[in-house]
Amino acid sequence: IKENYLNSPYDYLKNISDDYYLELYRKANIIICTGQGAWEDLMIEETLLIKEELKRKRIPAWIDFWGKEVEHDWHWWKLQMVYFLNHILYDEDNKIRKVNSL
Repeated sequence: IKENYLNSPYDYLKNISDDYYLELYRKANIIICTGQGAWEDLMIEETLLIKEELKRKRIPAWIDFWGKEVEHDWHWWKLQMVYFLNHILYDEDNKIRKVNSL
């Protein structure tokens, strides 16, 4: 059971109450993305739960739901990585962002 708990972001997140860790999460650049295609029903449900828990704990995050054609598969993960890395690494003026270390 413990292994499942540590691998379940929602279960783990809802039980965090230590201000030290909450502040670290609040300073982080959190992005959660899921498609809405085949095999994604459970991911959509859990992502919505995570979104609400992050909001409740005042942790900013970018929660992104991609289209109904986006499936739980390598092809889409590769596209998502390129898309989100560009947003993480570059600002609106296409300049490299300064990376904050924790």
